[in-house]
Amino acid sequence: MLSYLRGKIHSKEISGGPVDKLVMEVGDIGFELSVSRRTLTLLGQPGDEATIYTALSIRETEWNIFGFASIDEKQMFTLLQSVTGIGPKSAIALVGTLGPQQLAAAILSEDQKMITQAPGVGAKVAQRIILELKTKVEEWQSQKGVEGIPKGSAYSAATEEVRSILEGLGYTPSEIAGALKKAQDEAVDNDVELLVRFSLKTLGAAAKS
Repeated sequence: MLSYLRGKIHSKEISGGPVDKLVMEVGDIGFELSVSRRTLTLLGQPGDEATIYTALSIRETEWNIFGFASIDEKQMFTLLQSVTGIGPKSAIALVGTLGPQQLAAAILSEDQKMITQAPGVGAKVAQRIILELKTKVEEWQSQKGVEGIPKGSAYSAATEEVRSILEGLGYTPSEIAGALKKAQDEAVDNDVELLVRFSLKTLGAAAKS
């Protein structure tokens, strides 16, 4: 029903949970949207012009408009809701925690631990997401011209130790996921020491930018 909204950011509200609030002013009408912290951060400040992609969720007792900073976020949100037991709030928590591409990579590499970083997502739910979405995500990435990750990749196995090291240094799951994704994109050798060095360099550069 609603594909996107283009207008002015009126206000932002951080809830402290997985779903925050954004009010967009479009043609003298204020639309309240449920968004992830990721989207809230990417869109700019009150008074800025912005375009936000939207999905309408209708339940018996409530209507919600969910908003996304990119079409990829919206598409992944839709895919997640095809999984048994995953509703819109769980879906937006997953997309907001990992981002669409990092979440897709976790599903394709069967990285259950990464998926459970999202609030309210346990091991059983993560396993269900992998089982029910792996083929769909492969098709989604194929349509976008993105190469998938082979099952049982030796690279993904090495990330467990690296992730534990970086977590011990105080980095967040999303920061770690971004650094490891960049390491994979740049074909860094499957060696724990090399991956840690590369990740720390990447995270340090991001902190300075």
